[in-house]
Amino acid sequence: MKWTNIAILFFLLELSLFIILDMRTLSLTGVINQKIEYNKALDSAIDDGVIELVEVDSQRNLVLNKEIAVEQFYQSLYANFGVMGNDRLEGKMRGYIPVILVTDEDGFYLCYSDIYNLGEETFITQRWSEKQPYAYEISDYIINFTLGTYLTVYDKNTNEVYKGEYKELIGMFQNTLLADEETFHTVRRHTIISTIEENMNYYINKHNNIAYQLGITYQFWLPEIDKTDWYRTIDDISMLVIFQGYPFSSASMDTYNRYAIGGARIRKTRVYYITEESGKKYYHKSDCPHLSNSTYLTAYFTYEECALEGAYPCSKILNMD
Repeated sequence: MKWTNIAILFFLLELSLFIILDMRTLSLTGVINQKIEYNKALDSAIDDGVIELVEVDSQRNLVLNKEIAVEQFYQSLYANFGVMGNDRLEGKMRGYIPVILVTDEDGFYLCYSDIYNLGEETFITQRWSEKQPYAYEISDYIINFTLGTYLTVYDKNTNEVYKGEYKELIGMFQNTLLADEETFHTVRRHTIISTIEENMNYYINKHNNIAYQLGITYQFWLPEIDKTDWYRTIDDISMLVIFQGYPFSSASMDTYNRYAIGGARIRKTRVYYITEESGKKYYHKSDCPHLSNSTYLTAYFTYEECALEGAYPCSKILNMD
C-alpha cells in the first residue's frame, strides 16, 4: 500500500473519531443543560409543596397537610416539565417517583404507588402509608423518638407509658447506653434514619413491578442520601422526593436521577409562649427558663403574633438577639 493511501486512510479514521467525539460532546452538553433545567423544576416543585405542608389550626396547633402538599408538588412538577393537562404524561411522570417521604414530629408517612382492579381494567393510584413511629427497643423499654428530645417510653414489664423530655426521663436509662446524652442523640438519629430507609426500600421495590405496567423499564433503587441531607430531613418537618429514570432526550441513553428535600422550617426554637407578670405580657422561646410546663397553653410561631397579643420579649430573647 502506498504511503499516500495510508495517509488518506489515517486521515479518514481521525476524522471519523473526531466527528464521533464531537457528537458525544454535544450530546453531553445537552444533557448537562437539561439537568440544570430539571434541577430547577424539581426544586421549584418541592418548594411549592412544602409551603402547603404545615398550617396552624384554630387552636394554634400545627396541622400536617401532607395530601395537599404532595398534590401541590405534582401540579408544580407537571407545569415545570410541560405535561400539565395531559393525563397520560402526568400519569407517566408519577411513575418516575417511586416514593415521597413526609416526616412529622413523632413519625413519618410514605406516599407510594399501588394498583387496583376495576372490572377487567387495572389502574394505578397513590396511597399513604400509616404513620410509622421512630421506634427503638432497649432493655425493658420500647421508645418512640421524635425529631426533638421528647420521648414516649413503654415499659414492657409494667405496661406503663411515660412521656416527657429526655432529661426528665433519663433516670429510666441509668444502666443503658442512653444514659449518655451524646449517645442518646446518636441512637435517636440512627433509629429515625434506618427506620425510614427500611420502609422506603420496601415501597421502592414494590414500585418496580408497578412501573413496568406504565412501560417504564428503569430499575428503581434507594439512592445513597448524604448524611447532611438526612440530618436536614430529620431536623424538622419535611418532604423528601425520589425522582429516577426520567429520560433526558430521545438522542441520549442517560436518565435523570435525583432526590430533593424541602423543609417546613417549623422548629421548636421558633415556637413562643406568652406569660403574664404583674399585668404585663411577655413572650418566651420554648426553652426559656422562665417557663414551666403549667404556665403556657397557646403556641405562637412569630414575634409578630406575640406582639399582636400585646406581649413584649422576655429578657432572655433580648439578650440572645
